[in-house]
Amino acid sequence: MLEQNQFLVEKQDDICKIQVLPHIASAPLTLKFKDTIDEVLEKHKFKKIIFDLSKVEFVDSSFIGAIVYAYKNLDKLNGKICCVIKSATVNDRFLIPQLDKLFKIFPNMEDAIQYMKSI
Repeated sequence: MLEQNQFLVEKQDDICKIQVLPHIASAPLTLKFKDTIDEVLEKHKFKKIIFDLSKVEFVDSSFIGAIVYAYKNLDKLNGKICCVIKSATVNDRFLIPQLDKLFKIFPNMEDAIQYMKSI
């Protein structure tokens, strides 16, 4: 388990869970988020990542772009990502551009873990 103030990174079998702790996920946080993603991909070589945004109440386009960045990098390696989102506002920010067609979005961690274990 690795905690970097804004993120909690946990390993569960072959799955990496990255929990975003701040309630607002916007541009000032995005660079650190991408650094965390790069570390998980390059250093730890995970191919299954769950982004836990359950505490997030607002997300901007730069932060969503970082998640798409992770999706694109993992897709090249036949990896998968999914997200856990509880806020209706945050969920809408992912559904309007149809990001749910690229990766799965779940309302809770249990469903996300079950999905990742099944692939």
